[in-house]
Amino acid sequence: ISKTPPFVDQDPRRPRRGNETSMTSDNADRKEFVAPGAIEEELAEVSRLTARPLDEDKTAQHVTEVAQRIADGLRRLLGTAACEIYAVEGAAAPGLQPVAASPIRENTEPVRAHDPADQAVRERRTVNGLDGGELVIAVPLLGRDRPVGVLEVRRAHGLWTRDETRLVQIFADHAAIALESARLVTESRQRRRTAEALALLAHATSRSFDVSTLGREIVDTLLPLLRCARATLFELNEGAYRLVAVARADGVQAADDLAGPELGPVEARALRERPVVATLDFLTDPKLSTSGHGREAPIRAVLAIPLFHEDTPIGVLSIGDRAWRSFGREEIEVFRAAADHAAVALEHARLHAQVAEGVRVRERVRIAHELHDTLSQLAFSVGLKLDWCLHRIPPSSPVYPKLEEIHYDVGLMMAQIRQLMGHLSPEGLAEMTFANRLERLVRDFRELTGTAVDLSLRGDPDRLTPVAADVLQKTLQEALVNIAKHARAGRADVRIEIDGNQTSIEIADDGVGLSVGATEVIARPGHVGLRRMRERIEACGGRLEIVGRTGAGVTIR
Repeated sequence: ISKTPPFVDQDPRRPRRGNETSMTSDNADRKEFVAPGAIEEELAEVSRLTARPLDEDKTAQHVTEVAQRIADGLRRLLGTAACEIYAVEGAAAPGLQPVAASPIRENTEPVRAHDPADQAVRERRTVNGLDGGELVIAVPLLGRDRPVGVLEVRRAHGLWTRDETRLVQIFADHAAIALESARLVTESRQRRRTAEALALLAHATSRSFDVSTLGREIVDTLLPLLRCARATLFELNEGAYRLVAVARADGVQAADDLAGPELGPVEARALRERPVVATLDFLTDPKLSTSGHGREAPIRAVLAIPLFHEDTPIGVLSIGDRAWRSFGREEIEVFRAAADHAAVALEHARLHAQVAEGVRVRERVRIAHELHDTLSQLAFSVGLKLDWCLHRIPPSSPVYPKLEEIHYDVGLMMAQIRQLMGHLSPEGLAEMTFANRLERLVRDFRELTGTAVDLSLRGDPDRLTPVAADVLQKTLQEALVNIAKHARAGRADVRIEIDGNQTSIEIADDGVGLSVGATEVIARPGHVGLRRMRERIEACGGRLEIVGRTGAGVTIR
């Protein structure tokens, strides 16, 4: 035995060649010490446990119970030092995880790369050899199409008889049945849950056309389905991408993300090269650019796939987990199916948005025509009639100032109607950015009133939400109307500053100012516009300040 190298194959079913040394012996070489009744009792109990119906939620408990009974029974029958059973986990990068040990140990040492158990699984045959001074026999547990585990028995001395080897193999068959049954039940449950989740995903993507809602449904479904720590959906539109939705497992913070709302290196590669990209750890993957990503990033195992419509990329779907996770073939197939739903959902949402925009444009054009054919013509007619009256009434008449005021108001009304018509026309929709709308508003005010107005806009207007932009525009419009009607000002200054989440607007004039406080001004019957201005601003989380005194102009912030 001392001349035999470790882990020499001593499968009793294979004939020996040359000077191979056998570690098994005939029954005559060893005194019979196991009573046949004891073997039958142990096998009967193991068979009873193995044949029990499996509860889907208790498969792990069932496997542990059967495996522990086998390990304890073999150790009792053979009088060995130890018996251990391991299960194979992971098809892509299989590893051996302890299931049962006799005697029971809290901390089972991991299987090394060249242990008998590892060799038995890799080569799918019984391995009989020496390991650490102990005689070891390791029998692979074979399932339908691959190894599902290994049974290993150790003794300090004494050769394995052929009957003992056969007994180990019989118990190994029972352990294989238990592990394979549990694996099939687990896979069946996972497939059913996957089918249910994908069906729900398909239903969700068919009942909504809002990109944010669809994205949330997709990532929320993927997170528990693939048991990952984070799932994200990015939309790509005209060369620019944006984060549509992100879902995180409990305990995962936004700070754990690779690049916040930006594309990570794995997503960028998937979008660039168009395959499914998977990595155990993107920081150590030589195919990925990791510049700008810290070594402390918790989420580093990433699976990403680009989304297409007619060979045009429209987005990227990704899941992330802790480092060194290997994504299996079935997980990738599920991920592909979810990506197909995500691509369809994004394209449907985009088409729906285009149709809705077309409807909005047609309605805007209709309203613009209505304004032109009705209110605009009526205001023009009233203006002409007022001109006729003003030319026939002497300036000394007490009615003359009132008619002038009405004529002025009609002019303001006509200017606002023209402005609305410009905004509603297709040309206006195409050309009118937020900055352009403000400049046109100020220009019309100058032309109508002759008041000098200076406009200053700092920051990026594209950062404004549509609601914020609308409130700012209406605030400026109302403030200019008040200056025209009440201030008798020669000059006004408009300052708008957009900085992060804060936006401020200030309109100051050099007119007659206020004789009372701002609260009293807003409460007066003639200042409904100021009240509506305050209500609009406060409704979107802002505040309005009006400062002024007699002869010193008014400032609205």
